[in-house]
Amino acid sequence: MRGWKQRFGLAAILLGMRALGCGPAVHNEAAERARRYFTSSGNTTGWISEYRGILDRHPASLQAGVVFPDWGYGCLSMDDPAEAAHWSPFLRHGVNYVLSHYPKPYSERGEQLVAFLFGIGSHQVADEQWHSLSGLRDGIMRTLARSTFGGEYSRAHDALDVGGDFAMAHMSDLRYILDKWSVPIDDVMEIYRAMGLEVPKWKFGLCVRRQFYAMEAVKRFGRGLFPSYASRAPMLTERLDDYYVGGLYAMATSTCDCWGAMAEWFETGDFRRQCLVRRHPGKGKGHVRGYPSAAQSILDYMWPSGLLESAISDTVLVDERDGILSISLSAQSLFPEPLSHSGNEPGRHGRQHIFGGLSGGSRDRDANVTDDCLPLSTLYPRTKQLYTTSAYSGFGTAVVTGDFSGLGRSSIAISAPYFKAQPGDPRIRSRGTSAGAVFVLEDPGLEYAESQQDVLDADPLVLTPDDTFRAQFPLFGSSMAVVDFNADGVDDLVVGSSGDGATATGPMLGRVDVYLGRRGRGLSETPDFTLTAEELALYTGSPWSRQRIGGFLFGEDVNNDGFVDLVIGAPYQSDYTFQTHTGRVYGYLSRRNGELREPDFSLQSPDKRQFEWFGFSARSVFVDELQTSLLLVGAPGHGVMDPVAGNHTLAGKIYVFAVGDSGVPVPVDLEFTTMKDKTQLGSHIHVWRGASPLILFGSPSEHNSELLPGWSPDGQPPPERGWQAGEVRVIDPGLWAMPKGEGVAGLLNTLCGAQSPGHFGRALATTETDVWIGEPFSNMESGRVYRWRRDFEQGPQCFLMANAGDQGRLGQIIRTVSNGERELLVVTAPHDSRFSRMSGSVLVLEK
Repeated sequence: MRGWKQRFGLAAILLGMRALGCGPAVHNEAAERARRYFTSSGNTTGWISEYRGILDRHPASLQAGVVFPDWGYGCLSMDDPAEAAHWSPFLRHGVNYVLSHYPKPYSERGEQLVAFLFGIGSHQVADEQWHSLSGLRDGIMRTLARSTFGGEYSRAHDALDVGGDFAMAHMSDLRYILDKWSVPIDDVMEIYRAMGLEVPKWKFGLCVRRQFYAMEAVKRFGRGLFPSYASRAPMLTERLDDYYVGGLYAMATSTCDCWGAMAEWFETGDFRRQCLVRRHPGKGKGHVRGYPSAAQSILDYMWPSGLLESAISDTVLVDERDGILSISLSAQSLFPEPLSHSGNEPGRHGRQHIFGGLSGGSRDRDANVTDDCLPLSTLYPRTKQLYTTSAYSGFGTAVVTGDFSGLGRSSIAISAPYFKAQPGDPRIRSRGTSAGAVFVLEDPGLEYAESQQDVLDADPLVLTPDDTFRAQFPLFGSSMAVVDFNADGVDDLVVGSSGDGATATGPMLGRVDVYLGRRGRGLSETPDFTLTAEELALYTGSPWSRQRIGGFLFGEDVNNDGFVDLVIGAPYQSDYTFQTHTGRVYGYLSRRNGELREPDFSLQSPDKRQFEWFGFSARSVFVDELQTSLLLVGAPGHGVMDPVAGNHTLAGKIYVFAVGDSGVPVPVDLEFTTMKDKTQLGSHIHVWRGASPLILFGSPSEHNSELLPGWSPDGQPPPERGWQAGEVRVIDPGLWAMPKGEGVAGLLNTLCGAQSPGHFGRALATTETDVWIGEPFSNMESGRVYRWRRDFEQGPQCFLMANAGDQGRLGQIIRTVSNGERELLVVTAPHDSRFSRMSGSVLVLEK
């Protein structure tokens, strides 16, 4: 046995590094979510439980393996061995090595190698989606480059590869990531030899340490550096979590599938079931030159190399024993403080509290309005916090209310698309092996002033995917809507499953299920009607399109006949390769004996712009002054070309369609857009019903220019203050009948967010007298909500919830409910970790 400890400098490995890759924190987050999902549900062999146990026992090896494949990019000319570690042949050689050297039951060292290889599998899957490798067209990197940066991939790589890690530190405390790695260095050298590659052990050790430094730097300082990257790309804030190819959830669920295949490999030696779309090395990451790797970019951004060299020798310890390389932090030393930071003046915390109401072209400021946020319990004395203990369940992803039994009392339906029940839990009866659940509560039970309850103990009706679903993670409940599909006067529930399909990255994804409400009986546990993406493509004569449905559902009375119709938004639909993400909207009008077959109407954007995301939002309103029913459709990705200022990406647009006697909407000469970058107008539309309806346009990523500039040290300009603060425009559609004037037609007020990146306007809800607006990313993603009176003459009231959990994103969704004489407010915090990591919670409040 040979052991050694060494303190060292960083000069030998701070070399020019040229490669691509998402950072270590993103890789770790995807793997951690996958570990939580990796359970034996539906598996009769017992393999899953066995290998889940190995991952649980050896997190230091799993987390080292998750980051490992990038180890040699740009470091000591080790690019080729690093590239080899990204593909299935490396995993096959690794599994064969385990089978020949570590008979079962595995020894401690054998289990460490197995966990390390599972980490490598996670990295491979994540990179394939992140970078749109192996022919994937819709990966998050490619989408970011083409939607936000005019096709400039270099800017997208800079923002996403490094900024993704800083976004992780802003989203989560990352406490689950250990300050230690265990790398089976001798076994890795042997695997490389089996592949015909000789890797100098000393180079391998130095380059792996570089990755460890970057991971530790992100954990400690990434949160403060987040604004410098996120301000360039709203996608980092809004869709890193749930974008369908390369988002954290997508990478985690695909990793979970991959690990199921790897368990078979270890048990049977049969490699026919694969992890990757491409089975052999092809056009990978290493072919691209000119960009610094994520790990090196993180280090370079934070410290000059000289400063880091002098400090790192006192912070990192290295130990090699019995073929295991251990890298850890010294308990006696602290990581050096970076020179670069968010640019906040000490004591100010980067928060300028200003709200404005625009009327007649002027804004009124109240700089102290958000300094006195009150607990929601001061307004709603009876509060219940519903939660699940299923980690990363997405509880609160969608919330709707409806009278599904026709008895005059509204039920609350809450979705959790990634929910996985514990095997044998008597409180839930699954009808299949797929993840996801919708909990329907007839009475939330608000008997006490403040209470907390596991949603399964609240006696809900639990809807789950049945055996007709094809995906392990179909994202059941990714969107919901309440309609009257069969026009019988009883509300029906529509549940979208945007991830169901033959493969998780295939061209046809998504499913819509309709559960009919029955008078006096409520909803059944099985859907009455089902529509898949393949069926919709067949009905609409577009078999070659790339469909994705189920993620954007709306219940709207489109033709003003008194029955709520089903509107399906498909913003990620691509009819042709040159029309990527142009989007569509499909409509099913309520009628007796209706079916989910050919839609009553299919709308395209009049402009048909790539990455316009037409169908991201949709709302209908009947305008008395026009005696017309209108359908408003949002396209937040719409770009605007200004002959003076140039192209405004993600400016956003709202199209207006008139609905005639036929019920088919047709475009009219009325539309809304902006001349501001990254506004994404059309992200959210809400109709404030009443005798004189008002319309709210929420643009949560819009820049608020009234927030004052921040402070920054010399040479480190901060992002312009106010980025992604958000705004809400209040529109009176009755004024659309008047002659056109300058400015926005019918604009009454503009309500402005107070903090970067607060995303004010992400949630919109109204009662007869009040409007509620969510700001889920404020206060370091803890979130808060605001209430205005309908006349807007007074400033808003700010509310928070102390027990919603830090970084819980309170205010992501807000719903108001009238149950007879009872008035309820429902507010979600989908990232709440108080009960299990990012399991989510939902607050139900009653006056």
